[in-house]
Amino acid sequence: YKKFTEKPEIVIIDFRMPVMNGIDAMVEILKINQKAKVVFSSPDATIKEEVISKGAIGFLSKPFVIYRFMNLIQNLINEY
Repeated sequence: YKKFTEKPEIVIIDFRMPVMNGIDAMVEILKINQKAKVVFSSPDATIKEEVISKGAIGFLSKPFVIYRFMNLIQNLINEY
């Protein structure tokens, strides 16, 4: 994220990642860009409250149905 000259408007992130977990990555992204819109996706719904409290604007439990994902993205586009 740091290396992008043009920052993505929406970041879709998972909890399990190779270098750092998604929560830590999201916190770092939001330090760089407080306006970043982070959507979290994970099969572990127990982390939903934590990620929302730390700045995620949406949460999708895996596996998710594509129309729910598309509706969430469309709503984000319409809001911003």
